[in-house]
Amino acid sequence: ANEGWVVGAYNLVFHTRDGGATWESWFDRTDNPKLFNLHSIRPAADGLFIAGEAGLLLKLDAAAQRFGAVPLPYDGGLFGVIGTHGAVLVFGLRGNVFRSDDGGARWSKVDAGLAASVVAATRTAGGETMLADAGGRVSASDDGGRSFHPLKIANAVPLTGLAETGDGRLALTGPRGVVVTEVSAR
Repeated sequence: ANEGWVVGAYNLVFHTRDGGATWESWFDRTDNPKLFNLHSIRPAADGLFIAGEAGLLLKLDAAAQRFGAVPLPYDGGLFGVIGTHGAVLVFGLRGNVFRSDDGGARWSKVDAGLAASVVAATRTAGGETMLADAGGRVSASDDGGRSFHPLKIANAVPLTGLAETGDGRLALTGPRGVVVTEVSAR
């Protein structure tokens, strides 16, 4: 409840252990010599991962108290990370999605059916993993991110984030604000 992390531009990493009353810089505790921007930090598959630009993926080595680089077969921008059924999914530019079943040691490319940059992810109360691209398309997986199927969104809008609200609806955030919309299988 008291521990938290934030990441940002030019290798910005801060950590709190007291609910945000104080923050400690971890700028010097990353394998990021080019100071790439860091876009997302999230726990997944018993690890803590950071996604950044130029294919940078970092994972916390708790014993060493630093974030080490994780090799990934992709050098484009990564916008996020999500954990699903013991696996890790990372996503980014041009619909690129990668999955690891072994904490980031090996990766396979996943076709999520999203053409634009994948910018958001969420897990539903029912256990589905949803990915969304900047164009407002959403795909869902019920097998831990191995395969995805498109969803029909009643009010699709360009988006930057999504969250399940319950009763088959999603909240979509983007340049036009927040829209709550119905979701169904295509």
